[in-house]
Amino acid sequence: MTYIERPRFSCMLGGVLATVNSLPRTVPVVHGAQGCGRNLSSAYAQGGYYGGGYCNEHSVPSSNVDESDVIFGGGETLAKELANSFEIIDADLFVITTACMTDIIGDDVKSVLSRFPDRPPSIFIETGGFKGDCYFGYRRFMEELFLQYIPRAERGAGEGKPPRVNLLGLLPGYDPFFRGDLEEIDRLLGRLGVAATTFLTPGQTLAGIREAGTAGLNVIFNRAHGEELGRNLRESHGIDYWLADLPVGAKASGEFLREIARRLKLDPAAAERVARSETGRYYDYVERLSPLVVDFDFQNYAVVVANSTNALPYASYLDNELGWLPTHVYITDQLSEEQREALRTRFGELAFSERPELVFETDTQNIQRHLETSRPQFLSRTYYDRIEPLFILGSTLEYGFAESLSGFHLSVSHPVINRTAVARGYAGYNGGLNLLCDLSDAQVARRV
Repeated sequence: MTYIERPRFSCMLGGVLATVNSLPRTVPVVHGAQGCGRNLSSAYAQGGYYGGGYCNEHSVPSSNVDESDVIFGGGETLAKELANSFEIIDADLFVITTACMTDIIGDDVKSVLSRFPDRPPSIFIETGGFKGDCYFGYRRFMEELFLQYIPRAERGAGEGKPPRVNLLGLLPGYDPFFRGDLEEIDRLLGRLGVAATTFLTPGQTLAGIREAGTAGLNVIFNRAHGEELGRNLRESHGIDYWLADLPVGAKASGEFLREIARRLKLDPAAAERVARSETGRYYDYVERLSPLVVDFDFQNYAVVVANSTNALPYASYLDNELGWLPTHVYITDQLSEEQREALRTRFGELAFSERPELVFETDTQNIQRHLETSRPQFLSRTYYDRIEPLFILGSTLEYGFAESLSGFHLSVSHPVINRTAVARGYAGYNGGLNLLCDLSDAQVARRV
């Protein structure tokens, strides 16, 4: 078997560019990087070909510093690039980012930007890739977006308006289905009478993003990486935060709505009404698919290979809603021990009929080797209790491994290069139905 090392969308600049190009009418101007368009295009492809926004991929403006800029400073080169960008590009917000070399030589981007007093709305952020990974880049961008662009609300500014929450923590590309997930959560909150700032969906406007400071709660869908972002936004804008699991399916979505109502001090009966209505519709569709599931015995052992945002929600959905038996949950992020402990704590709180093994591993080869060595059925032809039929929910890199085990496979985590994401999502009630159908499709296809 040929093993492939898992690619990591690890650069801080990559995380920022992916986020910027998902915001409406927002354009990055990169100071220092060469070939950033190619890298961004590759990131889009590995995230299910989700694409970018206005002026994206190969059209991203960049100062492309050379050796003389490294020696004498690249400020003048950046100034020329900004002047051209402001004149040619029709954008509602410019985000000036730095690359590794310009961060190392210490170019003063703020000073260069001050030369353009009549510029369009602009913010800047230092994004040298050596400073952190894409999660770090996403956090720094959101912090600077709040500090430089989103005003802090005055007391009572939200009176007479629907309560508002900000939806954070889903990283474009590294969470391939971020748009569909955000749109479904936005839909559910709307049914509850709550306005949501999604930041990254097509229907979001910059005017709406400016209202994010009036939110009563930041909902951050990442227990491993979201703590510092939540604390910093609470300090800068006085908004409380909740580290939440991505709700996948009817049970998790109902719990999500009830918790939102509790934290925003809304009428609990309203949350129950929405949950009952959505649950009834959800199971009406599940019931229609149940003859297929029962007749063809679509019950499986499962292995989940995903990032820290999605791994536990997917495993919980498979066990608690489909009745499958997850045997292993592999989390592929590079995490500190503190972050791992936060996920272990949450893992211990989740209910499973048979608790799977939780493993932190970033390397595809090691994930496959661990699964083989932890289950004796893969090491000998002697009779053992076998985990079959087996279904692997992971990245495209797990496809060959699943086939070698005569198992089923669905690409749900980065990198996803064998399917397109578009508006697909697995969060909420509609997302749970999407996931059920995609899992069933993978099994039905074998019968053709």
